[in-house]
Amino acid sequence: MRNETLEPDRFKRGQGGRPTRQEAERRHQSLLECATRLFLEKGWEGTSVDEISRQSGVAKRFIYARYPDKAALFVGALEQLIGEKAGILHSFEAVQNDAEEGLYAFGKTLLDLALRQETLAFLRLFISEAPRFPDLAKRFLDNNRHRLLGEIIRVLEVYASSGAIDLGDPETRAEQFFILIAGMPQRKALLIGREDAATEEQKLKAAIRLFLDGCRLSASPWER
Repeated sequence: MRNETLEPDRFKRGQGGRPTRQEAERRHQSLLECATRLFLEKGWEGTSVDEISRQSGVAKRFIYARYPDKAALFVGALEQLIGEKAGILHSFEAVQNDAEEGLYAFGKTLLDLALRQETLAFLRLFISEAPRFPDLAKRFLDNNRHRLLGEIIRVLEVYASSGAIDLGDPETRAEQFFILIAGMPQRKALLIGREDAATEEQKLKAAIRLFLDGCRLSASPWER
């Protein structure tokens, strides 16, 4: 979540009964953690701002100073979840001397994040509610799609710099990598549950080989 959502100017002094910036950040974190838990446990209809306020110990005036309604708070909770996943990917260090081994390890990390129960639960909620709040859904996608793609690009650039792959258009390559590694497994998991570990492993290795074979080919006329 970006720092400006914390309204630092309003809370930086701690005078007149107002919380300090540190306290405001603590309350904001508590708010989002509680909102995430309740949305996952009770769904959209079963969760109210009143209950989030009560269970988080954060006053409703504090909540509404940052989020105009429940839909915006839901997006805020989802953005934090995405930020946590991006942070895990950011900590991944690519092994430069073996592209297949390195991308397999990275792909396994990405796939694990994409198939976690909390990720799937939030995606189900987001997909079901997005038609009701198209502006918020569009804002969320515009603001967050580059966070995960940026981490994929960072890893792919390691192997592009060593000559193992042709990166081409980095964003397109990152999208292709995500679709090959996690796109269909995540869709299946959303609908019918995860496949067994052996099948996931087999398909992940096949996807990595397919991605590398495609990136090693000379550019087609469509890409020139």
